[in-house]
Amino acid sequence: MNHRAADDRIIEMAALYALGCMSQSEAKAFENHLAACEVCQSEVAAFEEVAGNIGLAADESRPDSEVRNLLLASLQNGGVQSEPKLSPEMVSVRIDEGEWSQIEEGMLIKVLSVDAASGLTTSLMKMSPGVRLGPHRHKGVEEIFILEGDCIVNGETLGPGDYHRASPGSIHLTTHTVHGTMFLLRAPMDYEFISL
Repeated sequence: MNHRAADDRIIEMAALYALGCMSQSEAKAFENHLAACEVCQSEVAAFEEVAGNIGLAADESRPDSEVRNLLLASLQNGGVQSEPKLSPEMVSVRIDEGEWSQIEEGMLIKVLSVDAASGLTTSLMKMSPGVRLGPHRHKGVEEIFILEGDCIVNGETLGPGDYHRASPGSIHLTTHTVHGTMFLLRAPMDYEFISL
């Protein structure tokens, strides 16, 4: 839609665009409109000129000598240093990275880290509402930290922020969820499932 005259809404949109205050999707939509609307083009051009002059309106000032010396030293050493990158000994896994694997119906696991020395794996575990894990013996220390929902372990209901630890050789007779859960799990990769 092309406009015939600038109203308050057009002026506001042009100002936000010229100042870079729109979200990426808003700016993209406005740019699509801008390509065909001369009224909006004119308003944006006027605001871009004003926005470009804002920096010139500030009073001239000098940095104190310490700040000036740090800046000059940085420039002499090849410029301002950026944040250090993670070394190969450090790993970050973003929320949208890694793969969820189904280990049973309604149970998903995303392995975050495996410690070869201890045999312990750090994972995220999701259990759908009503899912039950059968009785099992722990081959090593198991630690869980509840992030979402409810997890009932041997009759004890745990919720977000709760922590549970099971020693090697201990048995969980029941592990289930009523409403669904997600927790951080640190434990050996396999369990000894038992029948009672």
